Amino acid sequence: MKTKARRRPPRLPRTYSEAQLAGIKRSTEERRQATVERLRTAIDALKAKKQEISVQTIYDECGLRYAAIHRNPEALALFRANSTNLVAAKKQRKRTSREDRDATPAPRDPLLSYKKPQLVARLRSAQQRLLEVQQQQAALAEARLRQEAKIAELEAKLTVLEPYRTFVEQVRRDMQSKEHGGRWMMDDFGPPTGR
Repeated sequence: MKTKARRRPPRLPRTYSEAQLAGIKRSTEERRQATVERLRTAIDALKAKKQEISVQTIYDECGLRYAAIHRNPEALALFRANSTNLVAAKKQRKRTSREDRDATPAPRDPLLSYKKPQLVARLRSAQQRLLEVQQQQAALAEARLRQEAKIAELEAKLTVLEPYRTFVEQVRRDMQSKEHGGRWMMDDFGPPTGR
């Protein structure tokens, strides 16, 4: 029969005093600065020997591993600024990007991917649509000219009939005034009769 495993009570987070925290920060800063100094001396020594600066050569020179460099932002920046491979790659990227900017190829025309029979078919359909549109425009222009001619004809008739219109309006007003018992005029036959 198996015995039940005893559960341990959860560990509470450890609290540190202000003095302990200050000591931890001071120790961490000292180790960080020591790593940067070790890396700087290793880089200077490798440059003096005219050797390439890489993770392996730094480890061989001072025993400093890449993990320690990577954890320290200042040391990592120093390594990246002096690494032979990274500097060469950066120069190469600059050179290729400058060349790319200078010699950017023109975008490929999508019509170049069509075969000749497809292009001929597309051209013929486009020409047919163009012809239809031109015919529609001609018909619309002709209809517009007919409308303008009709408008001009009606305006001419209207100017001829203008005196008659004013006469008819005058007669209409006179008749309305008579029907509604309005004022009588001198040319009427007399005053309205009583009802």
